[in-house]
Amino acid sequence: MKVTRLYRQAAVIPFRIRHQRLEIALVTTPNGKRWVVPKGSLDEGERSRDAAIRETEEEAGLTGDLKPRTLGGYRFTRDKERYEVEVYLMRVTVVLKSWLEAGLRRRRWLSVDKAAALVRADLQPFVHVVERLVHSRKRPAIDL
Repeated sequence: MKVTRLYRQAAVIPFRIRHQRLEIALVTTPNGKRWVVPKGSLDEGERSRDAAIRETEEEAGLTGDLKPRTLGGYRFTRDKERYEVEVYLMRVTVVLKSWLEAGLRRRRWLSVDKAAALVRADLQPFVHVVERLVHSRKRPAIDL
């Protein structure tokens, strides 16, 4: 039995509060067929937190405050390769008009429910948890 390599990736759920409304940013895949959150593989020796920050700026043109702890993670297999993804939460503070992959992707701000409906099933719980964390009266485990 052939052992496949495990690829480590980092994903970000970017959010902002605008006009008292919580919004999640999604971007299209390079082929424009699906809406996704910024996500990508870790470079050699790179920490997942640093990859999350890099991927969010490159793919979505967003920067902000990345929370120190992950929201959690998930695994998937594609083309017989295994992937392990750590998911972070980012409060967006800067929305760039021009960014590295702007010619390849579209960016859209959506309500939590609309964003969750568009992303893959593995990510839906992470999108929904943002709403609970932001609107929680208790101090969340993650410093928002």
